[in-house]
Amino acid sequence: MSYTKRLSAASLILSICVGSASAAERIRVDVPARASSAMIRLVSPDGSISEHQYARAADAASIDIRGLLGAGAVDGAWNYEVSFGQSLSEATRQVAAVARAAGSSATLAGLPRQLDSVSGSFHVAAGQIVDPTAQEPKKIPTSKSSTSPNDQVIADDLIVQGAACIGLDCVNNESFGFDTLRLKENNLRIKFDDTSTGAFAATDWQLTANDSASGGLNRFSIEDITAATIPFTVAGSAPSNAFYLASSGKIGLRTSTPALDLQISTADSPGIRLEQTNASGFTAQTWDLAGNEANFFIRDITGGSKLPFRIRPGAPTSSIDIAPSGNVGIGTATPSAKLEVNGDAYIAGTLTQLSSRTSKTNFVAVAADGVLDQLARLPIWTWNYLRSSSGDRHIGPVAEDFYATFGFGTSARHLAPSDVAGVALAATQALQREVAVRDAKIEALEARLERLEKTMAGRASSSETSTSGH
Repeated sequence: MSYTKRLSAASLILSICVGSASAAERIRVDVPARASSAMIRLVSPDGSISEHQYARAADAASIDIRGLLGAGAVDGAWNYEVSFGQSLSEATRQVAAVARAAGSSATLAGLPRQLDSVSGSFHVAAGQIVDPTAQEPKKIPTSKSSTSPNDQVIADDLIVQGAACIGLDCVNNESFGFDTLRLKENNLRIKFDDTSTGAFAATDWQLTANDSASGGLNRFSIEDITAATIPFTVAGSAPSNAFYLASSGKIGLRTSTPALDLQISTADSPGIRLEQTNASGFTAQTWDLAGNEANFFIRDITGGSKLPFRIRPGAPTSSIDIAPSGNVGIGTATPSAKLEVNGDAYIAGTLTQLSSRTSKTNFVAVAADGVLDQLARLPIWTWNYLRSSSGDRHIGPVAEDFYATFGFGTSARHLAPSDVAGVALAATQALQREVAVRDAKIEALEARLERLEKTMAGRASSSETSTSGH
C-alpha cells in the first residue's frame, strides 16, 4: 500500500517568489516521469474542499496557489494533496476490463506501481501566504562551564521516583501537575532508532508533534522513518472522539459509544467516500455511500452526482430481497423466480420476453381447432385482487381453470402472459381457418345462386318470345 508523502525534501518544495509589486506563491513538485495527469485538492480552514485538475502532469510542477485561492483567501491553515494519474497500455486495459466485468478485485499482474501523492500545508495570515521556507531553529543549550560534566552515560537501570522534564525549556521547580514525563521545547520528536541487523525487524519510527516549517500543520503523527512515509496523523483541533476504539473493539467516528463494529455519527448525512484515483492507470471514479432523514443513497460523483440507488425511510422489510439462490424478491422474502413481485408492477415502457427459437426446445405443433374448442369451455371472469379496492376490476381466467383446461405452465396458481397470448393466437388461427372455409362456402353458394338466377332469367326470356309468336 502506498501512503501519502508529506513535505519530503526530495519530492516537494513550497516556495515563495516575491516580485516588486506582486507576489507569486507556488508549490513546486517533482512530477513522476510516468505521470500523465495531476490533481491538487485544497482543504480550507473551515473544512471545505476544492479540486483542480491538470490534464498534463507537467503543468503541476509549479502550482500557483495564489491563482487557485483568489484574492479573498481565508486566513488559517490550509492543507493540500497533489495526486498523479498514469495511463495503462491498451493490452493491460483490456485484461483489466475482463477482470472488472467478472467482478474480480484481485490485483492484476503487470500493473504499474501506484504513483505516490504528495501533501503538505501552508498558512494564510491577513490574506497573505506565510513564507514557508522559514524553519523554526532547534534551540541550543547554553555553553557548559569548564567544570560541567560531559553527557552522562548510565550503564545500569535508571529509576526516577518522580516526574521528568526533557527539553531546553524545562525550568527549575517545573510544575508537573499529573505529568509523569514531559517534553518541553520547540520541534518535539521521539525517535525509535532500531539497530537490529540481519533478519530481525529494524524499521525506524518517530512520533512527531507539529511541523517545523513556518505555516506548517499542527499535527501529531507516527512516521515510518525507514520508508519515509506518514501512515498516521491527527490534525490539531480535531474534535473529541474523532476516532474512538472502544474496549469491545468497536470503532466510533465522532462518537465514544459505537453500537456496531463501525459507527459514523455526524449531524448531517454521515457517509463514506470510495475514490478510485488514476494513480494506477485505471479511470478515476468516485462513489459516495451515505444516508440522512430523506434517504439512504449511493451517489455517482464522477457521473454528475446522480443517485442511481435510493432507499426511503420507512420502506418495509424485504422491499428488495435476494435469496441464496440468486432470486430477487420485491415485497417478498421467498422469491420463487429470478424476479418475483408481490404486488402490482408498472412499466413505463415495453415489456420484452425472451422468445427466440434458439432458446427453446421440444417443439410440438398445436392443433388450433382443439385449442378453440377448449377455449370455448374456459370460464372468463371479472374480478379484483384481495389487496385491491373493489373498484380495481380486471377481466380474465383464473390460473386454476387455465391450467386445468390447457395444462401449460408449472403451477395451477400462476399464469404466464406468453401462454395466454399463445392460446389466443392459436384460437385466432382456428377462427381464421373456419372463416376461410365459410367464406369459400359462401363464395360457392353465391356463384351457384348467380348461375341459377341466370338460368331462370334465360327461361323467362324464352317463354316471352314464344308467346309473342302466336
